[in-house]
Amino acid sequence: MKKQLLFSAIIFLFSFQLFSQYNWYALPNAPKGWRLDDCYFLNPDTGWVINPRYNYLTPNTFGQIWRTNDGGNTWQLQKDSSETFFRSIGFADAQHGWVGNLGMVPYTSDTLPFYQTIDGGFTWNPVNLMNPRPKGICGISVVTDSIIYAYGRYSGPAVLIKTSDKGNTWTSQDMSAYASGLIDGFFFNKDTGFVSGSSPTKNATILSTYDGGATWQVRYLSTRNDTDGVWKFSFPSRDTGYASVENWAYQTSNRYFLKTVDGGLTWAELPFIPNYDLQGIGFINDSVGWIGGDNYYRTFKTMDGGMTWNPDFGFGVATPPYLISTGYVMNRFRRFGDTLLYASGNTVYKMQVGVNLGSDELQSESSSIDNFPNPFFRETTVTYRFSDAERNVLLDVYTTTGEKIISKNLGSQNAGEHQYVFEADLAAGIYYCTITTEKTELTKKIVVVK
Repeated sequence: MKKQLLFSAIIFLFSFQLFSQYNWYALPNAPKGWRLDDCYFLNPDTGWVINPRYNYLTPNTFGQIWRTNDGGNTWQLQKDSSETFFRSIGFADAQHGWVGNLGMVPYTSDTLPFYQTIDGGFTWNPVNLMNPRPKGICGISVVTDSIIYAYGRYSGPAVLIKTSDKGNTWTSQDMSAYASGLIDGFFFNKDTGFVSGSSPTKNATILSTYDGGATWQVRYLSTRNDTDGVWKFSFPSRDTGYASVENWAYQTSNRYFLKTVDGGLTWAELPFIPNYDLQGIGFINDSVGWIGGDNYYRTFKTMDGGMTWNPDFGFGVATPPYLISTGYVMNRFRRFGDTLLYASGNTVYKMQVGVNLGSDELQSESSSIDNFPNPFFRETTVTYRFSDAERNVLLDVYTTTGEKIISKNLGSQNAGEHQYVFEADLAAGIYYCTITTEKTELTKKIVVVK
């Protein structure tokens, strides 16, 4: 009996350590917006993030390009445009970079699809492209310091452009025989890679090339009666890769993502949270990863290669207007080996394996949350402590699928200990209770028994 208890304790401790070492936090000085569509990091310290022009949701927020030189601690605004819908970004070195424009009315009046910088992002000039000329660029793949692929747009026409001389000249390829629109891509080397989007019949599709884009093969084509597209790739290793699938017509509640274990030769459909609008996807290794969406409850995490998913409460900036309706959007993850991830959504997030980056910046160690009794039947007392005075204190309760079922505005509160008697007739099961303020987020797993 003692051996069994000891073994169980070891397994629990190992699982807790494994789960707790993946700690995200919002970079406190990073730009914020409804959705920062893309980020690109040349190295762990030097990176850029783009903010599209979503004036219909966030007034006076224009197309912006920001740069950091210290791993996201500070940011410099390099470009501010009232006309451009910045959609994608990539850099070959500290000076040479490219940014794609969605180029869609009514979002933007700028119809130029592609811009280039040769001074690190301080000035940008249109790229002279050959026909067929894309109407927008949704994704950029920097393969080497000279070879770059770019593609778009998601709504068509499907065009791929490529440079082999660091942007001095570009070739252009009509991809309409394979796709109605292109969204993202991933390349292992200058010859081998994938692009994604929607097929000519508006079904999600993945294409592969092994000769630098001269020829293409269909590696995945959805047979579902949906209007969807493969939105983003994540390859944590050479054999294992993942791709998110966004459904644009909301024709079905059965959402799914894709996984390959043979380097992209075949792709399997795996189920995801019903009705979730999948967009950003990022894996730190073959087993641990995240999927985020457009205006949904939470970003979700898997620890077992996509077999099960749970909300990750490390994402979230609650200061209005960056909390839109019920969710935190997430559109792009950028990976550095198996220890560092960046993500862009309503702001920029950072995760280093085994490092609790948010302990000082986001909340004091003296801030805490607990509840008693736990488990409980109908009533429990939530006790929480703030190290400083807080404004806009919100108490929310989520299901394990991330659905917000209870929300209480507790107003402004002083530093110190507070209690809230939580009473609700909930079904038996596991829930998450969060206390969120403008600068603090506390989470407690609560259990209801019947």
